[in-house]
Amino acid sequence: MGLSEWALVAVGVLAVAAWALWVQASRVDRLHRTVLRSRTTLEAQLVRRATAATELAGCGVLDPAEALIVTDVALRAIDAAPVGLVRDGLEGRPEADALAAPPPDPAGGPRVDRGLLESELSRTLRAVLGADEERAELAEDPRARDVLAQLDQAWYRLQLARRFHNAHVQQVRRIRARSVVRVFHLAGRAPLPEPFDMDDARPQH
Repeated sequence: MGLSEWALVAVGVLAVAAWALWVQASRVDRLHRTVLRSRTTLEAQLVRRATAATELAGCGVLDPAEALIVTDVALRAIDAAPVGLVRDGLEGRPEADALAAPPPDPAGGPRVDRGLLESELSRTLRAVLGADEERAELAEDPRARDVLAQLDQAWYRLQLARRFHNAHVQQVRRIRARSVVRVFHLAGRAPLPEPFDMDDARPQH
């Protein structure tokens, strides 16, 4: 082949390579957006569970001390929602170095760890709801029947939402670990997403 033919081949190879890199970069970007959408869904389910917990505390079936504890933890979980679930900065909020102290929350106090707070709510609810017999007794009370059903549904959807979110995060992390993504910086400046860890175990049925 002559020089012009080799030049055409080279241009074709470069065009194919550029197209392949663009496709891969687009995939990485779509996965980042999927993580953000799943994180929004997870946030909504966390708020739904906390709201259902406050309704349970206010329906009059719990011991006053237990109702006070549940209300306190649930309201703190709701108030912490604007802070965000993880500190990876994927939502566009630049975060401090991971070794630095957590930044303050919008209320002006020290930033809470959402995972720890939501785990505290899980443990509190499990302790209040008790064993199967105790939950069955609560469910027989007409004041608590609908509230318990809403809480159980929100809790189940929370588990699913967290599972899907963390699966999407792991998918992004696997792809971003590939050499071609790292060498050509196909993820741009997007932070590496982090999973959301918490104790979300529901009471045993």
